[in-house]
Amino acid sequence: MANYGYVLDVSAFQPNACYYNFWNSAKALGVRGGIVKLSEGTGWTNGYGAGQIAAIKGTGLKVSGYHFSRFRGNSYQAVSEANLAILCAQRMGLPKGSPLVLDYEERLGYSAANTQAAIAFLKCVKAAGYVPVFYSYSGMKNLWDCDAIFNATGAMTWIAAYPLGSAPATAPLMSYFPGISNHICAWQHTDNFAGWHVDGSIDLTGVFTTMVEVKKNEGGNLDGFSFNGNKLTVSGWFASDKAKGKDNHFVIITDEQGHELGRQKVDLSARPDVAKALPDIPGGGQSGFSASFDYTTAMSGKKLRVYFRYTDDLAGNGNATDFTSVIALDKSAAYIDGKSVTTNGKFVVNGWFASDLAIGKKYRYLILYDVANKKELQRVKVDSIKRDDVAKANANVYGAGQAGFSAAFDYNANLVGRKLQIIARYSDDAGGEGKYVDYWFDPFAGPTMFTLDGKTEQTFVAHDISVSRQQDGTLLVNAK
Repeated sequence: MANYGYVLDVSAFQPNACYYNFWNSAKALGVRGGIVKLSEGTGWTNGYGAGQIAAIKGTGLKVSGYHFSRFRGNSYQAVSEANLAILCAQRMGLPKGSPLVLDYEERLGYSAANTQAAIAFLKCVKAAGYVPVFYSYSGMKNLWDCDAIFNATGAMTWIAAYPLGSAPATAPLMSYFPGISNHICAWQHTDNFAGWHVDGSIDLTGVFTTMVEVKKNEGGNLDGFSFNGNKLTVSGWFASDKAKGKDNHFVIITDEQGHELGRQKVDLSARPDVAKALPDIPGGGQSGFSASFDYTTAMSGKKLRVYFRYTDDLAGNGNATDFTSVIALDKSAAYIDGKSVTTNGKFVVNGWFASDLAIGKKYRYLILYDVANKKELQRVKVDSIKRDDVAKANANVYGAGQAGFSAAFDYNANLVGRKLQIIARYSDDAGGEGKYVDYWFDPFAGPTMFTLDGKTEQTFVAHDISVSRQQDGTLLVNAK
């Protein structure tokens, strides 16, 4: 078993790992590589990650990254977490060709599902140009199959086992080596390397310590998209060593079949963040793109390809270099802010509903639905209400800025306690039929009628009135 040197892995708990002197001191003890925690689950990212990666590279050590998983045996979530890890790797400056580790530590689930989820994650890592590696504890070997993971993805296993517990350690006790597989590349043998309270490993194959110079010459990212009225805006960045001599810049949108839906010539904007994170890419500091297009029914409900293009042609064709990303315009979002029964027998519902599929559907309705009998009870036409708060929180959903609604349904004692449901609808038909898109809110029990407290007087005008005494002694008043 070859010894390629020691490796330290650090996270946000080691902010001092952003400094050269930390890694220079480690080098003096035989450390030849550093592994930085980039992300965790679907949302956490390491605020020190970019600085730690830069410090490792600056002291001449090989740098790697790792993601702490929370997906257990869920392959769909595994892909989402992989996308976050890859995005962090790119933005924090982890060079392509570096190891990107899946850290799998949750002692839950079943081997088959956990293994398939790990494979889904590591395949994404490999496709993004990083070296996939799998990490876990030797005591969890019944929760995954590292041989199956290796066969499916080529990912070696970085195994953890601490024969000395948390006592300070530098050299490992090789007689305790956890040889649970033929595909182990490194052994994390201590969580207190040299008394520093930092995880330490010995590299057995060179995966974390053998330097390979990989220069990144091209990169891009679709940072996001948003709606402003009937305008769809996409923005991001793209830089490439192949852009030289291609002084025309375009953003192009097509459907999945390649049918063009929009093209716009744009100017480049400053992106100092790109230049800082990816200094090897020429032109990264002036690589930003942004373009707005009319949102149409031809885009609604579809996945669209967004092209960021450099070309030598004034019309956007010719000799071109492209970066491509995909956006899905099939989202809906909604919320009921409140429900109440009024003194005049009305059931009032306030809330909002926005949908990418609402384009071309100018008529809005709220429907009161009887869940048990599966039938519509009432339908109320409503006007759109401006909702700046919704637009701010859901900028990537069409119509969010005018998503508000308020409707008043006729309400009586027959509806109290019944299982009801509210349906919000956009339609191209004045009566609310035709082509439409619905949002079905969660069912609820019909609320009690408005009740006076025995002290308050309520005066109103009605065309007809009936009064009946209830079992609890209160009076039920129906007024029209």
